[in-house]
Amino acid sequence: MSILQEYEEIKKSIGTEKYEAIEIYLDKVNKEDNVNKMYSEYGTLSYESDDWISQMEEIKKKYNVILLSDILYKENEWKKFDNWYKNEFPHRKVEITDVWKSDFGDMRCRAMLYQNNKMVGNIVASYELDYKDIFIIKNKMKSLIYRDFEKYINLPKISKCSKLMKEIYDTVHESESTMCHITEEDWKEYYADDFNDYDIEKLKEEVKKYNLDDIITFEEDEYKILGYGNLELSFNDDRSFCKDKERGR
Repeated sequence: MSILQEYEEIKKSIGTEKYEAIEIYLDKVNKEDNVNKMYSEYGTLSYESDDWISQMEEIKKKYNVILLSDILYKENEWKKFDNWYKNEFPHRKVEITDVWKSDFGDMRCRAMLYQNNKMVGNIVASYELDYKDIFIIKNKMKSLIYRDFEKYINLPKISKCSKLMKEIYDTVHESESTMCHITEEDWKEYYADDFNDYDIEKLKEEVKKYNLDDIITFEEDEYKILGYGNLELSFNDDRSFCKDKERGR
């Protein structure tokens, strides 16, 4: 069994959340400058030497760096991590409800995020994955979402957006083309009763606020408004768990 396979077995035994938390713990206990110095000094070693492993260990001690292998194989380091995990780490859970390949070639999924038993995220994630087995893809995406958990829960909340932004977001997510196309005729027939020029100006302000200039465009070709597929990646759809649960507000 290779070391990577062994790590995968350990990951299965302790659970994805706890395993991914080790990386966060290491970032907390290690000084980045010391880690860089350690790896730089590693580069000077001759791996043809009989004692290169002991030399690496001495260098690691010199810079007071803890590695993943220390957590997994040294009882005292595991106890330190485990104590931090039980008492300081905000416990997280990722549930993937759907996985699909987008028209852009990336793999996407809808995921529900929980922290300390509270739902904190309803997001669409995108990753470039080349696996064929859907079970492997789902597990890999779950692992990557754990890694990027902070990024996702800090996405702008769609409940805070205008009604028109929500309408375009929902259309992008629900359409087969993963786009929202609104011509002048569409606007008059389907939108004009509920929206006006003020709503468009408000939408333009939100586009600038959230840096969506390449994702929502105006007066492009024959379209009054165009919403592109990456819009579904740009927000945390918190409407299902925020205080005001009424969809569309």
